[in-house]
Amino acid sequence: MNRFILFLASLFLSNPSWADEMLPPTAPFALLRDSASSSTQEGLGRIKVDRALFEKSKSNFADLRLFRVREEEVLEWPFLVRETRPRKREIAPQEVSSTIVAFDKSSEDMLVYTVEFPEGSRQISKMRIHTPLRNFEKTVSVYAKKGEGEWSLLIGEFLIHDREAFVDFRRTDIDLPVGDYDQIRIQLEDATDEQQSDLRRVTKTLGAPSGPQVTESTTVKTRDFRVDKFTFLTPKQPRLPDRGVVIYPLEVISQKQIAENEGEKKKETEIILETGTVPINQLVLTVEENNFRRKVRIEIPREDDPEKWRAISQDTIHRYDLAGLKEEKLSFRFPETQVEQIRLLIENGDNRPIQVKSAKGTGPLVELVFLTEPNDSWQVAYHAPAAELQKPDYDTAVLLRAESEGIAGESIAMSDPRPNPDYDESAGITLPPWFAEKWILHVLIAVVVAILIWVLYGAARKIEAVE
Repeated sequence: MNRFILFLASLFLSNPSWADEMLPPTAPFALLRDSASSSTQEGLGRIKVDRALFEKSKSNFADLRLFRVREEEVLEWPFLVRETRPRKREIAPQEVSSTIVAFDKSSEDMLVYTVEFPEGSRQISKMRIHTPLRNFEKTVSVYAKKGEGEWSLLIGEFLIHDREAFVDFRRTDIDLPVGDYDQIRIQLEDATDEQQSDLRRVTKTLGAPSGPQVTESTTVKTRDFRVDKFTFLTPKQPRLPDRGVVIYPLEVISQKQIAENEGEKKKETEIILETGTVPINQLVLTVEENNFRRKVRIEIPREDDPEKWRAISQDTIHRYDLAGLKEEKLSFRFPETQVEQIRLLIENGDNRPIQVKSAKGTGPLVELVFLTEPNDSWQVAYHAPAAELQKPDYDTAVLLRAESEGIAGESIAMSDPRPNPDYDESAGITLPPWFAEKWILHVLIAVVVAILIWVLYGAARKIEAVE
């Protein structure tokens, strides 16, 4: 009976119709983070979701809220969760300015061009020959010189051609060793073409006993090879992303040698990495050994049984360092995962085990995107262990439009996590909808009061009986 009374009293006291009005909006959340500075402009704000937020928030951020703080006013604020991934882009080859400073046609029917580059020109890796001619085949040699040095051969007897008579195929680009040169000399052999045209004429005279008369003649036409200009291009260069990649140092929890089956020789190295639920799609290992190649299997805990593992990818790592040969690959990519731990199994076979000194994980940059105004402060509240919160359904149309229009944004730095002094485990608990009806509450209050009176009356009767 006493437990029943306490249950009714707790429901009465936890009624959301007035209890939640007394609690601050951050009450359901155990942790807070404050902005290190106020926003400075009207536009978009960005807060980086770092390791501390990932470790104490659900993967869909249902237990995370953003609040705008203006003096004593704390207002829940709509936001978007955005992932920024680097784009694999290259800087296209750029044309390098050049000038033809000399030309000569030798007695061996060879054209020789000397091209000069301005001082401080960029490196070149390709030469393109522009000619209006079709149906040709020429041999080209390219030499280079720096300063007052000697000419050195870059490309010898390279074949350029055009096969228009048979197929639409043309090759006039020549790949060169990457370098910065002061002058280039191009030698083009067989500058003059000889095109032979055979003509056969058949004449037939009626009544002539000797039959048709055949006359043959040959015409030789010469054609000089013309070059309109030479174009020199820089090599392709990878465009390093300004943002989009986050690197997380990972803790090596354990590293031991295991056997694939019990009782067999230990031929695998098992490594357990603490990842802390951050999103990771690549691992980079640091090892001391040289001259090896090993298979690696990447595993994560199973959802139905976290004590067991399931494989998500496999790859190889290697490092060669011998007699001038230096090459290594100690990183590998896999489907993005967000788990507490990752297990690596390195297959050693009968070789000496590979020891991993440290590991790093990389993943996408995740940010909270929201609207800002000057002089506003911000607060992130998260981690609600006692409440089953749903992901908020905000009106984010203006955020999406602002992003598409390229509205200026600013990054808002956040302080370290701190406990929420207003944290209340009862806040945010969802009660049955019928409990919010006032007439039901009045009935429950009357029932509780009646039961209390009945209990007190019974206790008084017992006291009188004892006396």
